Amino acid sequence: MAKEQLYTICSRCQELLRTLSQSRAINGDAFEALSKRIGDNRQADILVTNLLFRPMIVFLKPKYYRIFMQQHQDYTKFPMIVDKRLMTKGMIMEGGAKWLQQRRLLGTHFEYNKLINLIPMINDVAQRKLANLPNEVFPAMNLASSITGEIVLKAFFGEDIAQLSLNGQDPSQCVTQLITRFGQLTTESRFFQIKRALLEEKVFSLFPRKIEQDLYELNTVMLDHMKKAIKNRMEKLKNCKNIEHQDYLDVYLDVYLNKNDSMDPPITEDEILQQSITLYFAGTETTANLVTTACYFLAENQLLQEEIYQEILEVLNGELIITAKHLQNLQKVAGFLMECLRLKPVAPMLISKQALKDLYIKDIFIKKGWYVNYMVLSNAQNQKYFSNPTQIDITRWKADGTLKDSTIDPFAFVPFSAGGRNCIGQYLAIIESKIVISKILLNYKLKLNQKIAKAEWIAKFTYGLSNQDYITWEAR
Repeated sequence: MAKEQLYTICSRCQELLRTLSQSRAINGDAFEALSKRIGDNRQADILVTNLLFRPMIVFLKPKYYRIFMQQHQDYTKFPMIVDKRLMTKGMIMEGGAKWLQQRRLLGTHFEYNKLINLIPMINDVAQRKLANLPNEVFPAMNLASSITGEIVLKAFFGEDIAQLSLNGQDPSQCVTQLITRFGQLTTESRFFQIKRALLEEKVFSLFPRKIEQDLYELNTVMLDHMKKAIKNRMEKLKNCKNIEHQDYLDVYLDVYLNKNDSMDPPITEDEILQQSITLYFAGTETTANLVTTACYFLAENQLLQEEIYQEILEVLNGELIITAKHLQNLQKVAGFLMECLRLKPVAPMLISKQALKDLYIKDIFIKKGWYVNYMVLSNAQNQKYFSNPTQIDITRWKADGTLKDSTIDPFAFVPFSAGGRNCIGQYLAIIESKIVISKILLNYKLKLNQKIAKAEWIAKFTYGLSNQDYITWEAR
């Protein structure tokens, strides 16, 4: 069989990062220039660049991504956070037998039938947080982070840890600060990029600038508080003969205290700590970004906002508590959220992975040690798959968040990744987002803040709006 013609885009890593930074400064959107470059070269199959001192292949077509995600066991993930105290041993970054053990241990907590038991709590948190807004300004990012942060803490760590305070701050605010600062360092500071390439995890200890010192100290504060909370829970459970698995932390500590001899590999206290940070980070930041993006698009499009508001009124029919049945019938809300993810994906690229051996993805050779990635943005706004790709069209979607057009390659749009390492929290993210957006629109009409000329979409670890007062509100 003849080999397919392979088309490439080539760019050094420094050029790509500079493109993100310049695009943010010029266009107000970190990924706009790169998206345009890919859009102008639709025949391209891969983008060839480098990560540190090694080649990196970024796939742009679904045919490669499908195979790439089926081979996840052949790669290890690039440490996106240099500080190895935080997430290295959590489920996002782990691989092999340890990742599989973690996935099995936590899997039941993320099943839809179990997550719907959280719906009353999600209603309560959202309603309470939305009760007292500042005059006129709708603080979308801070509000969304506060809501999702408390939901994650209560759902997976319990009421005692949900009262956690970091230097008097809501912990979700600390996480947002951490992500924003580190994202800016990674994408905008060439000095930090060079230091990271040369020093790796020592980047914070040798020749640190103030922003690096502040970031390291913020990490330390979060670690110390989380360690203390976990230790307190562990002491409570040590004398319990029958531990009721109320949350994720109970499950992990039960195994650690009572069943660790049979675990291969065994669980460590450091793993419990880093898994906790991983769940909190992933569960707070990603969903908060989606909710913030949704609020902005609703404020920008008044007709769409009214259409979705009317659906919510019709489905709830005067009921105050949103139920699982209501969520299943909010088809326009579901379609709208998927369009938000398509136009502004929380993760426009995956975490880069390093090949553990020589291998092929179709006819592309990947040498051991090379990095591989996939550009989610490359097809999410591709005319080949989506008509009027830059426009919001909620009619593309079914109520369950799948595309109505079954002929579209399912790997053309993968906001929650795919394969064995897909996002374990995707159902929770959609449940939360549907409830929060519904609660917002039931109480407030959103409008763009006319004092701010243009929104700024930035690259952090995630991709989303900068934390500014883009939106105002009126009570309904």
